[in-house]
Amino acid sequence: MFSESKNTLRLVQYNVENLFLAMDLYKDQDLNTMSESEWRKVGTSTTPNKSLRKTLALAEIVKDLDPDILMLNEVGGIEAIENFNKYFLNSQYKVYLKEGNSRRGIDVGYLVRSDLKVKVVHITHKDRPIDFLYPHENQTPAGGKSHYFSRDVSELRLFKPGDTSPRLTLLLTHLKSKLDSDKVDFEGKLRRAAELKCLVNIYNEVKAELGAHAPIIAAGDFNGIASPHGTEPEFKILYDESDLVDSFELAKKPQNERYTQVQITHSGKQELLQIDYMFLSPALHDKIVPTETYVYRYKDPSGKNAPIPKNMEERALYSSDHYPVVLTLKT
Repeated sequence: MFSESKNTLRLVQYNVENLFLAMDLYKDQDLNTMSESEWRKVGTSTTPNKSLRKTLALAEIVKDLDPDILMLNEVGGIEAIENFNKYFLNSQYKVYLKEGNSRRGIDVGYLVRSDLKVKVVHITHKDRPIDFLYPHENQTPAGGKSHYFSRDVSELRLFKPGDTSPRLTLLLTHLKSKLDSDKVDFEGKLRRAAELKCLVNIYNEVKAELGAHAPIIAAGDFNGIASPHGTEPEFKILYDESDLVDSFELAKKPQNERYTQVQITHSGKQELLQIDYMFLSPALHDKIVPTETYVYRYKDPSGKNAPIPKNMEERALYSSDHYPVVLTLKT
């Protein structure tokens, strides 16, 4: 697709859980031997850095997976993704991130391998209204015209030099969480449904612009069950108004291999949920490599898959509270 020496393209979508990396006071110390107390002194931001141990673990996972394109959720801005690339990944990637709408300062961004022969066009949809107001705002004349995406839909169009149409278009998002601190939208369902509908609209518009056979991927942390199995109501429109298909459905992965997050209930029960996705347009369905499309599992010291965490303390030992989603395409 972009490399003459490879016949596959590997993409990874990964919620890296609050990857804040301010390093303005960093003095080229050895990160592998630095203590956490020393690490806390390398940045002056009021938001604390992600722990050094977890950040190093994230970098090892990326190196292990060796993606051509890395799609990241919960990155603490352009500074964080640039520092992660430079100091932890040896500047092997080009960075694409535009600040979104998050009140927490967590953005969506891309790392694209530097040696890919590709021209990139990066588009943000953060200023696009999602045609949504909460019920109580509809009763208030001063409520405003619409809300926007909680974060963004970050669109990346990738061209081979000389091409006029992209070889691949990516739509990366992080939909509204289930937090409802203002008590106006139980589990964020109304807002998330509106964001999902707008994402579907963007997909259909891109497809109409580029043609019915355009290769497009809509990916990210959807914060709910968007799978065709047990689909939550706010995601029904994905199947009613688009032709996107989950990568794991195309790869025929067993249901017990698809979970991307382990949630621990108040009663201590484990819930294995798929809330991270890569949805593919029809042009890519026959390009998927099933054996190399999967959810990456964290490893124990021996290199085997680590056990499913039984409680929040065990989950907190991992580099993120999400697992990476891997998609491999034939080129």
